[in-house]
Amino acid sequence: MAKEDTAGYWLNKGNESREMAINEMQNQTAREIFLQEAREAYDNAIEIDPQSASAWFKKGELQIDFLGNYEEALNAFNKSIQINPQFEDAWYQKGKTLTGFGYFEEALESYNKSLEINPNSSDAWYWKAGVLAELSRHEEAIPAYDKAIELDPTQASYWLDRGGALNRLNRTEGANASFTRAVELYDEAIEQNPKSIMAWQGKGTAFYHLGRLNESIQCFDKVIELAPMYYRSYYYKGKALQDLGREVEAEELFARSKELGGI
Repeated sequence: MAKEDTAGYWLNKGNESREMAINEMQNQTAREIFLQEAREAYDNAIEIDPQSASAWFKKGELQIDFLGNYEEALNAFNKSIQINPQFEDAWYQKGKTLTGFGYFEEALESYNKSLEINPNSSDAWYWKAGVLAELSRHEEAIPAYDKAIELDPTQASYWLDRGGALNRLNRTEGANASFTRAVELYDEAIEQNPKSIMAWQGKGTAFYHLGRLNESIQCFDKVIELAPMYYRSYYYKGKALQDLGREVEAEELFARSKELGGI
């Protein structure tokens, strides 16, 4: 059998094309070609071996991470789990996909299953905490955030969202400590990559919750400079301006956020 006739060959080809797409930052056309090649390679692997849990998983991961087809991703993760019920990452990614759909109860079940298989996944604990917060189960969310932080204390987003859950329970002192730690970690990320949109956005959000409104506005301005189409910065800058009593400017930013498809 020629190596081109094996699922493993096409799985490796798909992984190579996916990696090239990740690394292609300048040429969008080339990036799209690599993504299409990855998709076709994973489909070839599945055609040769329909019982390859890894091929189904990689197909779903490609869909959710790059191609935006959540329904196809969910189908792929379900197939992967059907073939291998102990596939931890497939349960985790299924949870993320269900979270994207807003099916929080079902997502929680998937995260719990993932954590049964591997209780040391900080990401699974973090996403579990997130859906608990979405379900307004903040008392349960906080221990999940704590577990994620115990496993990986370097993730600024864990601290930021933990602060949000504590805020909703009016536990201001603990919330502010979490937001302060988030700012410190986002500063470290910005030092490593001054153009990190997520780090500037997260730092601005943490400043906003700390009541440091002018500093938060500076962060959101930086995001707008780096990514003019990112609606969240317009929205949160508008909230900060609104809190400062600058209603007219705030309304303009809320309108801009909506134009870009946001809230």
